[in-house]
Amino acid sequence: MNSGGQTLPTGPNEEKRGMIRQTIFSIVLAATTLVAGGCLVSKGSSMSEEGVKVSQPTLAQVEIGKTTESWLVATVGEPTSRRKVDEHVQVLRYDYKQRKNSGGYVFLIYAGGEREEKTSSAIFEVTDGVITRYWTED
Repeated sequence: MNSGGQTLPTGPNEEKRGMIRQTIFSIVLAATTLVAGGCLVSKGSSMSEEGVKVSQPTLAQVEIGKTTESWLVATVGEPTSRRKVDEHVQVLRYDYKQRKNSGGYVFLIYAGGEREEKTSSAIFEVTDGVITRYWTED
């Protein structure tokens, strides 16, 4: 009814227009919320390291038959593992692992990522406190 007491005409066309307006309003509201929230597209990466990395410059300073175990430990740190071969010989192992994770997504369309892992080891044979040989593994 209007202010004059008459009933306004309602029909199928008026109902359709109302539904269309409501749908458009809902779509605009949802799009505004997503854009304002910044969650349509996202990407990122992370890196983690574990263990002790023995660098090439450090290895270049090692002189077989002269460099001592105590110098190595003072320079690089405690090894990942120590294995006693006999009363004079032991093997020191330094393991290192680097992980890189990266990924991203587009809201409701795509999500994916990559994981890369690199490992390396430096192994030292020590006889009576002196490095007698070493090698690396990748």
